[in-house]
Amino acid sequence: MDIELNAQVRKVGGKGVARRLRREGRVPAVLYGPKTPSQLLSLSAKSLEKLLSGMGEESRLLQLKIEDGSEVQNRQVLVREVQVHPVRRRFLHVDLYEVPLDHPIVVEVHVELMGESVGVRKGGTLNLIRRTLSVRCLPGEIPEKIELNVADLDLGGSVHVEDLIGRVPYELVDDPSFAVVNVSSPEEAGKESEGAGGEEA
Repeated sequence: MDIELNAQVRKVGGKGVARRLRREGRVPAVLYGPKTPSQLLSLSAKSLEKLLSGMGEESRLLQLKIEDGSEVQNRQVLVREVQVHPVRRRFLHVDLYEVPLDHPIVVEVHVELMGESVGVRKGGTLNLIRRTLSVRCLPGEIPEKIELNVADLDLGGSVHVEDLIGRVPYELVDDPSFAVVNVSSPEEAGKESEGAGGEEA
């Protein structure tokens, strides 16, 4: 685990306190879990933005360092929910979930395509339909990515979740019929472009 996030304990909640924290460049947060009483925290808005931009859509286990005066607690958490202002796009609130390390959880893992497909060499277009897949695993075993080799994927070909079962060492919990990636033919790509042009006209 190489991702850290620092937090400070806040003694009281409420809208007034939350607004003051945001003016100071901090974000109100709450930590909870099946074995964790809810705890009010605050985070640096800049640190949170940097963390989330680096993680993208992935679920990553974080080392949360909680400062309470001179005392520092270490917790292992997931970011469960981030509330953002719809207009100003600033952080409003964050939910952090303390993870029991002996219980499997479901997380989103980034899909990375490997190789150049046969269909692309023939002029087709490779389309990544699902950028992440849902994986059930222990918190300490969250994979950084799911590598998918598309070298044998021809024109009109596709890979579905069910095709990956047994090919990756993780338990996939998405609908088996979901398409993950496909290769469209040049003719199909041309039709899509013509359709888009017609709509604009």
